[in-house]
Amino acid sequence: MSAEVAAYSLPEVDAETLRATLADHRVPVLVEYMTEHCPWCQRLEPVLAAAQPKFEGRVRMVKVDIERWPDVEPTDHPRAVPTIAVFREGRMIMTKSGMIQRQQLEVFLNHWLDPANEGLN
Repeated sequence: MSAEVAAYSLPEVDAETLRATLADHRVPVLVEYMTEHCPWCQRLEPVLAAAQPKFEGRVRMVKVDIERWPDVEPTDHPRAVPTIAVFREGRMIMTKSGMIQRQQLEVFLNHWLDPANEGLN
């Protein structure tokens, strides 16, 4: 991994840490489900990491390598990578698979971080 890519890295968590993170209800959590060999995952992570400062204190962002940590709960396991999932109070409220640009990510997060939008597309 180059220094440039490392500078844009989200913290990786294992299944146990993910469960603890989701149980902490202070802020919503965005989880990037990814694999090391996925080129789209490698392209998405800098987008997520670059947006992270804008959402500081409003959302916590982590990543889970689903090949490295296969014991992630089956209900949380995505069908494709990359997938981002937003959790509020331990409940998954929305997922999005595939690549997303930074501006789209910001619109997506602003929408789903508002509790009034839960359950709306």
